[in-house]
Amino acid sequence: METLTKKQFADTWGLDGSLNGSKWQQEEKKAQRLCRYEKTGKTRGIRYNILEVYDTPREMIHGNTGKTPYNKGKVDENSLKYQLAKLLVLSFGSNSNDYQTKNSYMQLLDIKGRNIKHMENMFDGIKYEDLDTADKYVFQQLQNTQLSLNRLILGAFDLIRRGTFPGVTLHEQLFVAFHDESHDNANDVLDEPEVLYSLYKQAQAEAKQNIKNEYGTSMFFATRMNLINCECQELIDSEAKYQLLNDNDIAYFYCKYTIDGVIEAQDVYDYESLNYDGSDMLEAYSHEEMTDDFMSKFTKHRKETSVKYIDRLFNEGIRGDFLNQGIMLKFADEVLELMFRNHDVAVFNKLYTNLMDNAKREYHADLAESVTQGLSEMNW
Repeated sequence: METLTKKQFADTWGLDGSLNGSKWQQEEKKAQRLCRYEKTGKTRGIRYNILEVYDTPREMIHGNTGKTPYNKGKVDENSLKYQLAKLLVLSFGSNSNDYQTKNSYMQLLDIKGRNIKHMENMFDGIKYEDLDTADKYVFQQLQNTQLSLNRLILGAFDLIRRGTFPGVTLHEQLFVAFHDESHDNANDVLDEPEVLYSLYKQAQAEAKQNIKNEYGTSMFFATRMNLINCECQELIDSEAKYQLLNDNDIAYFYCKYTIDGVIEAQDVYDYESLNYDGSDMLEAYSHEEMTDDFMSKFTKHRKETSVKYIDRLFNEGIRGDFLNQGIMLKFADEVLELMFRNHDVAVFNKLYTNLMDNAKREYHADLAESVTQGLSEMNW
């Protein structure tokens, strides 16, 4: 793997290395057609680790099928990742010295309730194939929700990074955790942070593949990441090729982010919903209201996807629980509403048990009514 400075990277791929900011990001996109690379460090310490050189230039894939590509200067402002990006800027844009992890931002915004963790613990050690209908649904919906939240916040960061909001920038810092459980900025305490980080990413990629080979893909995002981290540490401890990480007592690397800048007032206000009457003073949504609005739309999105999954469960020839599609759909809505709330574990367990029992009672009552109606029609 070849590691290049910005100038070397620009010279290698025929880019204009004199550019900075969003203009340089456009140059970086050109290189994505020619190679696969990993960008590490910051400012003058940025390095480009070349992971693969393509035999022929690749077509650009935007990952936003059905929407206007980014290179046309358009962003879908109705998308969940755009709304989350805007919420992040409005909530944290003035705290440019406060670096947070992506999970910290989700917790600060209160979009990752404690009940998600309670649900995950409920299935600890249980295999998906051993579950009955309703639990299979909850298992899959929880797994998909975790993945979706992770992708959304990374997508939101990417929108900010791309300069979607004029005057707003995303700053990233690489942090390192040591075996003594201390944490620090990697660039401040390591002699060759980009080399060590690149080596760690190599170990992490190997660990991901090992976990996939052993466990498959049916597991919660957080559970999978814990397994990958443990496997990665075992590789670092046992493989000579990762000895440099051991020599520096490195446990793992992670990124922190901070947002610098504010959105102009005219971009904040929703004139229709605020019923603008022509006055000069407008009161924008509070951050709490904006978070509630985002969570309402995200929950609606998850409910829509759950319908497709319930259809698939029935097509698979499911067994057990309440084999009634209408009742399953109602149960699905109630589970999602519970998932994004915050309860202590005892209250959560009671509420979840009640949801399950109520759905089963409704199913048996519906079944009894169908039998009674059938007998009545036969006697007629």
